[in-house]
Amino acid sequence: ALGGPADQGAAVDDGTAQLFSEEAGPSDLPPQRTAPVGSTLNESVWQTLKRDLKQIALNLRLVLVPVSKKGTAVRALREWDLWGPMIFSIVLALMLSHKSDSPSKAFSIVFIVLTVGAAVLTFNVMLLSGKIVFLQACSLLGYCTFPLLLAAIAVSPIQLKVLRLAIMLVGVAWASWAAVPFVSASVSEKRKALAVYPVMLLYLFLSWFSLING
Repeated sequence: ALGGPADQGAAVDDGTAQLFSEEAGPSDLPPQRTAPVGSTLNESVWQTLKRDLKQIALNLRLVLVPVSKKGTAVRALREWDLWGPMIFSIVLALMLSHKSDSPSKAFSIVFIVLTVGAAVLTFNVMLLSGKIVFLQACSLLGYCTFPLLLAAIAVSPIQLKVLRLAIMLVGVAWASWAAVPFVSASVSEKRKALAVYPVMLLYLFLSWFSLING
């Protein structure tokens, strides 16, 4: 027989009390947040610095010994950074402004030329149906400026104009040669010369600027 109203109410109360008295299981606890795979949030400053220095060394090696494999250049473009280009640009600007009559103007010209050159390179590659972003172009031009920096250091104590000119032309050729694989990775093989041409003009201007201020 069914129980009375009191018994039914007790049964409901017991079930409700049991329902709300159960402790929350592990699945009810909020999940703990963890850093995603490949994140640098949990690494130390020294690890970050060491990783950045290693990346700079790898990219610089590709400039000093230009590669012919397109896959290597593509991978380098994808792993671009701005630390190396910033260091090389600052050192070059300081060198050229040291002996200039207007140091602040000479210092600014180096950065303006590289920035405008990166914008021109980006726009030119896009016109040639290639793929590159502005910061990649900044990284490319900055790293490939390293041969010009070496040439500027070499001609600094030299007074013979012909020798200075020859060394700077070698620096221009080296920098342009180093830029070819990276630019080729952004455009088709048939349009490689059109993409590299503005880069060579930029390095020619920087070499001339180095000669008159070095």
